[in-house]
Amino acid sequence: MKQILPAIFTSVWKRKETKIYLLFVLFPVIFLLASFFGKSNFMQISVIGDNRVSGIAFLDMMISSADSFILPTLAIYFLTISVFRREIDDHTMFLYRDLSRKNIFFSKYLSLLSILVLFYILFTCVSTTVYFTRVVQFPFASNTFFDNDLSITLSTLEDIFGIFLKDIFSVTIASVLCLYLKTGSTIVVAIILTIASMMTSMIGGGIAGIYAGLSGLVRYAFVSPGLAALPAFIGENPMNIVHAVIPASLLLRQPLQQHG
Repeated sequence: MKQILPAIFTSVWKRKETKIYLLFVLFPVIFLLASFFGKSNFMQISVIGDNRVSGIAFLDMMISSADSFILPTLAIYFLTISVFRREIDDHTMFLYRDLSRKNIFFSKYLSLLSILVLFYILFTCVSTTVYFTRVVQFPFASNTFFDNDLSITLSTLEDIFGIFLKDIFSVTIASVLCLYLKTGSTIVVAIILTIASMMTSMIGGGIAGIYAGLSGLVRYAFVSPGLAALPAFIGENPMNIVHAVIPASLLLRQPLQQHG
């Protein structure tokens, strides 16, 4: 697979769908432009009390806003479909006699994940640039990239990581669906999954609670939602950690109540 991965990545990189997807790294620039429109309520940041917005909190806001915008998610779906479905329809994807079908599939999959990682790196660079060139001029900015409170910084990173995992899930599902469904069917399922993901972020807490009750997760602890809370559920029964993973992953998509 190492021999064909560079060539396949180059092929994926040259696709117009890749360029369209990467254009969404400029999403923070929309805030930059909107900030010059005075009293407009479009993409304005409001804080409570003496809270301050750090660079990483601003990054989280921008990534969350872009994610709720749906278009970046749909763009990665279309890119995945173009990478797999086009060659399947042309009957050329698995016609390389001297190459393993599995290696071809995973080379394409890893190439897509590389594009995804590149997207988040570029998005972080653009967001950080906007923060330190424009946001710091507002009184609610902390003028630092990380929050002074380590727990808030870790919670923000967890929120960003949750969105990143959701995108990996989207690429994975689309990659598999492309092998069995036509383009139209794959897009429909992708849209349904996107909507379901958005609903999970709103009702995930309730679903997590119901699952915890039905699965017999009897251990109770006052902890913050997220992966860091998993050790608190181990207790005397090691199986508790298995049942705690699912509700914790649902809670991971819950929006932060406070930034800064």
